[in-house]
Amino acid sequence: SVGDGTKKRRGEGGNAGARRGAAGFSMTGGGLKYKARGGLLALVAVVVAVTTLASSAQAYVVPGSFPVDYTLGDELEVHVNAVYSNVTVVTYDFYSYPFCSHKGKAKVDESLGEWFLGGRIRAAPFSFTFLEKEEYTKLCDKDVGKKGFSRLKNAVDKQYKVRLILDNLPVTRLSVDKFFEMMKEYGKNAILDTVDESFNYIGYSIGGKDRETGKYYVNNHLTFSVLYNDAEPRMMTNGYYMGEGGVSVEQEKGQAKEDAYNIVGFQVLPCSVSKEVQISGAFDPQECGGYSKQYVDAGTNVQYSYSVYFEKSEVTWSQRWEPFLHVRGKPMHWYSFLDSLLIILLLAILVAGILMRTVRGDIARYEQGPGEIEREDTGWKLISGDVFRAPPKAGTLTTYIGSGVQISACLFISLALMAFGLISPVKRGALMTWILVTYFLLAVLGGYVGVKFHIDITRSKDGWRLISLRISLFLAGIVIAILTLLNIVLGAAKSTQGIPFLPMFFLFLMWVLLSVPLTFVGGYFASKKEPVKYPVRTNQIPREIVNKSTSVITHPLFIVFLSGLLPFGVMYVDLYFIFSAMFEHLYYYAFGFLFGMTFITAIACIEMSIVSTYMILCIEDYRWWWRSFFAGGSVALYFALYGLSYLIFDSGLEGSLSKFVFLCYLSIMSTIVYISMGALSFAVSYVFVRKIYGAIKAD
Repeated sequence: SVGDGTKKRRGEGGNAGARRGAAGFSMTGGGLKYKARGGLLALVAVVVAVTTLASSAQAYVVPGSFPVDYTLGDELEVHVNAVYSNVTVVTYDFYSYPFCSHKGKAKVDESLGEWFLGGRIRAAPFSFTFLEKEEYTKLCDKDVGKKGFSRLKNAVDKQYKVRLILDNLPVTRLSVDKFFEMMKEYGKNAILDTVDESFNYIGYSIGGKDRETGKYYVNNHLTFSVLYNDAEPRMMTNGYYMGEGGVSVEQEKGQAKEDAYNIVGFQVLPCSVSKEVQISGAFDPQECGGYSKQYVDAGTNVQYSYSVYFEKSEVTWSQRWEPFLHVRGKPMHWYSFLDSLLIILLLAILVAGILMRTVRGDIARYEQGPGEIEREDTGWKLISGDVFRAPPKAGTLTTYIGSGVQISACLFISLALMAFGLISPVKRGALMTWILVTYFLLAVLGGYVGVKFHIDITRSKDGWRLISLRISLFLAGIVIAILTLLNIVLGAAKSTQGIPFLPMFFLFLMWVLLSVPLTFVGGYFASKKEPVKYPVRTNQIPREIVNKSTSVITHPLFIVFLSGLLPFGVMYVDLYFIFSAMFEHLYYYAFGFLFGMTFITAIACIEMSIVSTYMILCIEDYRWWWRSFFAGGSVALYFALYGLSYLIFDSGLEGSLSKFVFLCYLSIMSTIVYISMGALSFAVSYVFVRKIYGAIKAD
């Protein structure tokens, strides 16, 4: 409830496996030696440590930011974001509905990422004064026309909500003090509707529909409750605000804190109250649920009003985001993460078994000296003269590799920073802004890697400029083309989900003026490198592929597409939370788990690509180049199929426009997964093939 004055305090709140680790190869007397360094277990330990630290944070603090101190009589700025719904991804501007307008400046500066996420922050029509209670304040009288009633009716049917913002906090119908009381009683990992479903309480509904009469009503009175606490001392560590429990390295002095306060909660009780009740004088804003409702129809005059109360709370500034950033289903995340670790370890044992027994045994038999029984060359050794023959469409392959490495590095850096809390989800659009800027800056890496692989594969430096151009245009061009199509469709629907012209033009300029030149810079430095020396010579005449598979199970394409199944099992559980956050307008904060899941998925794709590449070579098929890429990228197929199943069975999205938007974003994400995982898998498989053929004596 709002305004009950209740104050609650938050609760305090092995060696054998190592020998099966990452493999290294060395030439010693013509033999292959396996180096047991325990690299995989060390890598897994690092991922577990990062995930544990990132997922066990006790307070959600924004690095480099400080709480705003308020004193008696300070003006409080209330903002309103675009109205949204959990059953549709299409958002609309708040002032496109028949609500009271704002006097003065109605727009607020937004980040580039916020524009891309569909947010449109405006100044709200409410005016608060800190610690000054307002029992009842009339906003305006608004006539609801035919068009306005149609919009209100559609908003009620599709469960649209209004999301207000005060001091960077979203308004909520959840009692913040009650949340911490339940966390103290049941524990932080408890699965409670009030805790784990607290995201459903963000914002308030525009209105409702009477079940008996079928009439529509609008929530025309809002009772706000602003929670505040004594201002926290600003504890500094290298310029970052550490919040409660931080080490005070540089304490601000000469600043009185006795009369300064921080806002720690913003609650609302939405009510539908008829105009007659409001003007009768018997209206109680804190118990407004039992009055006659304000029904609307074309031509209805609606009186909007609000009330404001201030309550002292024991919630601290560093704790105030916990009701919104509470990790949903935390035990489920941990079970999924441990299952993923088990899968990755089993795959590692499989790869190690291939390397230690099969490959090593093959090489030992191959290198038997004189006097031994004459060997019969079979399997992957027999195609040593063709294994490094350039594949068809080598330029397209290297374009994919360069683009994939670029986006992989961008996502890895961004997720790592999010996992360690250096990019906060509290700052709207910060992650998207960082991803956009980082991706364009890493174009130099994509250009270098793509051109270097092109030179190594084709054994020529010719055409490196064309490869650089293709890398710069490929992935960014696909994304911008899809976004442009989305803008046209959403613009016709007058939705804020579309990106305005200026941010879209700015994105285009960053692409053309920053990304493209940096790609050429990376390609230029790669063009100065000589092609890598292969361990075996390539025959002038291609070998005929004789052992063509007659079984579906041993067919190369079956092996390739089966390779993506286990990596998909690693990411399966987290995908539900990711899709929910993206398409149901929910907060997502399990970035520690997301970072660990992404890292393990990449390792699983790499391991499966190595296994599938070896299996293809064993059937004397030297066309492994593209197939090693497809083996890692095939996880995108299962990713896309899961996205479609989520859309059909779990999302609850309504309307063809919402489904079109979903499919567009799913296409972008599937393309990114395909390119990134395929590029990483190919790069490691390329090293694997060079190593095993470098360990045999071939003429």
